[in-house]
Amino acid sequence: MSSYNATFFLSPQAQARGDVAVHPVLYVEPDGRYGAGHIVLQMPSELTQEERVKIAEQFLEGVTKWRDEIVGYANQQRTATDELAAAREEIARLKAEAGESE
Repeated sequence: MSSYNATFFLSPQAQARGDVAVHPVLYVEPDGRYGAGHIVLQMPSELTQEERVKIAEQFLEGVTKWRDEIVGYANQQRTATDELAAAREEIARLKAEAGESE
């Protein structure tokens, strides 16, 4: 089996799609456009259907975990930002009550 390392930066338009016409293939289009720069992941014909399903499930598990971690991080950031904004509002309110100007 060949081994390669490559880095592709995903745009908000990134797409992934699959096809099983001849061999199971997963296409990843980092910029959302099929053309130069797309990634093709193909399963060999000698794999059993069970092996193919296992591979697809491993991809699904990895991508789902990745997505969940991104959502968790975004929620943490959102919470921190919201708490900071609320604290600033409270400081402004207390200053206003005390007759101070900003």
